[in-house]
Parts: sequence; structure tokens; C-alpha cells
Amino acid sequence: MLIERIRATQPMVLNYANTVTQQRVADSISMLGGSPLMTQALPEIEELVAASQAVVINLGTWNAAGMELMLQLGKSANAQGVPVVLDPVGVGLPQRSQMVQQLLQAVQFTVIRGNAAEIAWFAQVKGQGKGIDAAQDVAVDGTIAQQASERTGAVILQSGPVDVIADRDHWVTQTRSNPMLAQNVGMGDVLSSLTGCFLAVAEDSFQAAVAAAQCMAVAGARASQRIGQHPGQLPACLLDELSWIDDAALDLD
Repeated sequence: MLIERIRATQPMVLNYANTVTQQRVADSISMLGGSPLMTQALPEIEELVAASQAVVINLGTWNAAGMELMLQLGKSANAQGVPVVLDPVGVGLPQRSQMVQQLLQAVQFTVIRGNAAEIAWFAQVKGQGKGIDAAQDVAVDGTIAQQASERTGAVILQSGPVDVIADRDHWVTQTRSNPMLAQNVGMGDVLSSLTGCFLAVAEDSFQAAVAAAQCMAVAGARASQRIGQHPGQLPACLLDELSWIDDAALDLD
């Protein structure tokens, strides 16, 4: 009963956030029942990680000064046994590729959440999209996410019209497609941080990633039904749905 556990324990989810979407991310964590915390300060990393139950690193608006902070966040999380999520925004771009390679050498990520283009980069597969956008007509191929998991040691959460969750041994899909989520900037960032909430309380990281994908899909679908043809209203309605959703809404074994 993962959502129930989140609300009972209110886990601290520490974020190196995309500054474009950090308010949306913080609100989403809070509405689900977690406790959001953001940091941009290197001196406080050790104590904040010690107080946290999950760490999320988002590369959306990284800068040179933030590289050392991200490295320290990841290494501290590993040292203290805190699960860490990577959201590798635009990893296929040259500068970001170099940065992520450095992170992978220093940090063991628990979950990597990205779109098809970003996940294909980890699997060293070309042609899945450009920049931060993934091609929407690419056939779902869980073996690419599985290859990414094999290369990184992380559970992979590939989000898109169909979500793919994979580890080295198997992969599953989440098929509730919702075009309105794609229309609103930052929904992937929200999913990454919700994944942190579930990792904080789950015994199994694969289960946590599946639960996060289902939670986002169900809440998004319910929000879309409420707003009809007004996609700009989705973020606010999504927050409502995250505050109302319960474990019965998730299709977990």
C-alpha cells in the first residue's frame, strides 16, 4: 500500500530541480503526501541527504556550478543508502552527454526517468528523437529500456504515449496514453519526483517505478476528464487528483 505509506510517513524528497518547473514539482510531491525540499547550496548537501528518504536530480536547467552539487548529491545519497532518481533532460545534446557520463561514473542511480530519445542514449541506440523531444511514432520496444538498464544498473522508467518500466531481467508497459500531459511543460519532471516519493517507501525499486507511472497516468486521466477541452487547466486539476488518489486506483500485483 505505497500511497498509504507515503501519506503516513511523509518522506522527504530532496530535489536538484529544473527551475522552470520546481514549484509544480514541489506541489505535486506535497499533494501526494511527501515533503518536498529543493537545494542549490553545496555546503548543506550532506545534512540534507541525511534528512531525506529520496533524492531527485533533474538536468533541465543545469549550469557549470551545479555539476559539483549534482555529483555530491548523488555520491552522498549512495553513501547514505538513499535512493536517487536521474531525470536526464536533453541528454543527447553534446554538453549534457558529457555531464551525464561524469555522473554515471561517480553515482549509482536507482531509477532513470526519461523519454524515448533520452533512454535510447543510455542504451546507445540512435534514431529515437532529437534534443529533449522523443519521436511520438516510435514503436514501443522494451528491449531498448532493458539495454539502458543493463548499461547503467538502474531501473528505467521511459515515459511517453506508452510508458515502459524495465530492469535487466524484464520490462512492463503502462498504456494509459494522455496527450494533455505532453502539452503541459514539466509533467515528466513531476513524474520523476513522484518516483522519488514511491522509492522512499517501497521495498523494490522496480515496483516503485511502476507505481509512479500508474499514479501519474491515473491522476492525469482523471484530471483530463474533469477539464474537457481546456488543457491549460490540467496542472491544477492534476494536483487535486494527486491529493485524492489512493492505492485502489493502482494496478499493482
